[in-house]
Amino acid sequence: MKQPSEKLSAQIQEWIAALPTSRLSNWVLNVCKEEQMLPLHSTSIYIWALRPDGQVLCMDHEAFSHPIDKETDPKTIYAVLNQGARDYPELMELIPQAPSGMRQCERCAGVGWLKLPEATYADVCIRCDGMGWV
Repeated sequence: MKQPSEKLSAQIQEWIAALPTSRLSNWVLNVCKEEQMLPLHSTSIYIWALRPDGQVLCMDHEAFSHPIDKETDPKTIYAVLNQGARDYPELMELIPQAPSGMRQCERCAGVGWLKLPEATYADVCIRCDGMGWV
């Protein structure tokens, strides 16, 4: 895990403080704000977020207690930080070297989802399990 610079750590804290939490439907963002973590990527079950100290966390938002654990899988950390850097380019400095053999998913072009031609919504890319990297 790379440590963010003091400037980036302060910026992450500002992004967390700015999370929109006023609506009841924003309960996930409320949890993120309370736990001091910036949401970066999610699947239908998990949300990965970043603390100002550079720690990547994983929250099971489908479980009753919404457990939050430190993410330890290097592939997941790499994919999540890459996804987060799409919205927050400043996070590029935290992305570790790609694990051996890891590459961007060709099917979804690294975004983790596919727009279905017959639908008005997007669906998770099955090839990369919504992570954008394989």
